[in-house]
Amino acid sequence: MEKNFLSAAKPQALNDTSEELEELERYINELSSFLPLPFCIINPSGVILNINQAFSDLTGYNDLEIVGESASRLFQDKKEAEEMEKKILQGGLIKGQAIVLLTKSKKPIDVGVSGSLRKDKEGNIIGYFLAFSDITELKKLQKDLEKKVEERTKQLKEKIDEMERFNRLAVGREIKMVELKQEIENLRNQLGKMKEA
Repeated sequence: MEKNFLSAAKPQALNDTSEELEELERYINELSSFLPLPFCIINPSGVILNINQAFSDLTGYNDLEIVGESASRLFQDKKEAEEMEKKILQGGLIKGQAIVLLTKSKKPIDVGVSGSLRKDKEGNIIGYFLAFSDITELKKLQKDLEKKVEERTKQLKEKIDEMERFNRLAVGREIKMVELKQEIENLRNQLGKMKEA
């Protein structure tokens, strides 16, 4: 009788574990779909394993189009993408690295990328996560600000040049006044000598 109880308990325990795993997988999928932050999971060879809905919304790719493709395909500058991957694989983490992402339609988008290394329980590298934040507006504001600073610098330089011209004029006029006063004084002295003579 004990034998039947044990053999009946094993399938039930496996069933419970299987249900818990299914529930955990459902939870992870729901959380991934809910997150507004675009992200993808990459294997150690740089191949995309999974994406979330926010990633699809940002890039235009669905999972059937991009899963199994090289992650470098996502970036305008392939060398910069390789350097970023190397940093993650060697250092374990990057935060907010600016890079240009290419959408499915090849439209460039300025993004900040954060990456985190994934390891198994033995410490072996099994890939990494990449999360993206669209910084297009921030870059636009930065360019606008740089343009305003450049314009303001130009205006200030023009004012400084104008002040320097005025200063040269004023100093030149003052020198002329001193010379005229000196000349008047010389003429007075000569006039005084003529009167005496």
